[in-house]
Order: sequence, then structure tokens, then C-alpha cells
Amino acid sequence: MWILFSPSEKKCFTHKDEIASKNACFYKDFICENLQEILESYTQYLQHASDAQLQKLFGKKTLHLNEISLAQNLFTTPLLDSIKRYDGVAFNALNYENLDKIAKDYLAKNLLIFSNLFGVLKTTDKIPYYDLKQGEGFCHQTTTFSTKNLYANNHIKIWKFLDSKKPLEFLDLRAGFYQKCFSLNTIPTFLKEKSLHILTPNFIKNGKTLSHYAKFYRGILLQTCAKKEISNLQKLLNTEIKGLTLTDKNTSHKDNITHTILTYTIT
Repeated sequence: MWILFSPSEKKCFTHKDEIASKNACFYKDFICENLQEILESYTQYLQHASDAQLQKLFGKKTLHLNEISLAQNLFTTPLLDSIKRYDGVAFNALNYENLDKIAKDYLAKNLLIFSNLFGVLKTTDKIPYYDLKQGEGFCHQTTTFSTKNLYANNHIKIWKFLDSKKPLEFLDLRAGFYQKCFSLNTIPTFLKEKSLHILTPNFIKNGKTLSHYAKFYRGILLQTCAKKEISNLQKLLNTEIKGLTLTDKNTSHKDNITHTILTYTIT
């Protein structure tokens, strides 16, 4: 079972487990290809952008020179496992640092983080500090970047990687933006696996569907999967989750795709 996750806007600025960057091509074994041109354009854009352009790109009103400097020099700045670099609400709920080795190994095998700059990342893919607001892009000389195009250009590569796990089951914990960038709604004809099952959770509190705070409960759900070593969607359905009660399950079938929406009520 694959678990698909979003990155966080907030990144860990520095960490005790960072390692020195010994090779500018730190991304060479990442799932997505053709990152050299994108990352070179990103650093060049940062070096020539105005304060207003940087504020828009980062989604911040206040700019910090030390953070800009790290992002401008991402080819040579320290590297850190992606699962530790991201430091937002969902990742705090996951509490990765306090998981045992078995749970961390589980995440290394099953979790994929859909980054807005590097594409799909495994938990052990090492990335530098960077900043890029969700949905923002940049243009430098002949390169125009958007996260949507990054995933479109790597569509085949990503699907072939996903096809390595049988059966094709997905616990999709991504935000809507990343679900649109890489959709699971159509099975590519070149896949060996000709059917797939997608599970998507909704979280309800006081009768209302959560949006921003859903990030926290996605992290709790991910933590439960790691601790319990959930190997398939059926096992997840039978697992009790602290603070959540499964109150509804709605399953639809279309074109060999089974989509189950789980509604959890926060207790």
C-alpha cells in the first residue's frame, strides 16, 4: 500500500542530522527527472528577484536573509531526509523523531511526499532547505516552472515507480492541490496492474468538515499506519485510531478504480 502525503510550507531550517552536500547532483536518484534545469533556474531567480517577487514566491510578508541565502545556494547547503526537513502541522502530528525503527522503516517503504519543487520524494531522499509557496511558480530566461508542469512532465516515470507495488492500493492523504497535480482517477494503459483502490479520509468536527486542521489528523492517521504497520486498506478499516471514530464509508467503482471515502468524526 502506498501512502501519499503533501509537503509542508514550513521547513526545518537546521537539524542535527544534516549532512554536508558532497555532490551538487543530490537529486540524481530522485523519482522525478530533469531537475537540474529547474533547480538552476530556481536559484538564479532567487538571486535576481525583487523583494516583492520573493515575498510572493515564498508566501511571506517578512523576508529573512539567512533563509534566502540557504535557498539561493541549495546545491551546496546541508542535506536532510525529506521526512525531517518538512516541519508543518501534519509532520508534527506524525512525530517522526519519536517513532521506533520499525515504524520508520515502514514509512521508508510506503510513504511518498509530493514536493512542490523536487517532485515525488521518498522519506530518505535528502533535500536542502528551500522555500516555495504552494501553487507559486517562477520564470528565469527560457525556463518557466510550475508544480503542475513538473508532475505532468514526470507522469509516466511516477506511475511506473508506483506500479512496482502490488496490488495498487493508495491511502491518499494529500491536499487537493497535489491531488490535481498528479491524479489517480485514470489508469495509464502502460501499467502492468490494471486496477487500483484509493482510500481518501474526511475529518468531521461538530458536524463540519475540517480543512486546515485536517492536516493534523492526516498526520495522526499516518502515524497510526506506521506504528501498526498497516499493509493494506482493509487492515486500516479494521484499525482503531485514537481520537477518531469511523462514522461513514462510501465506496464507488468506475473503470477498474475503486474509491473509498472514509469519514472520521473527531472525538
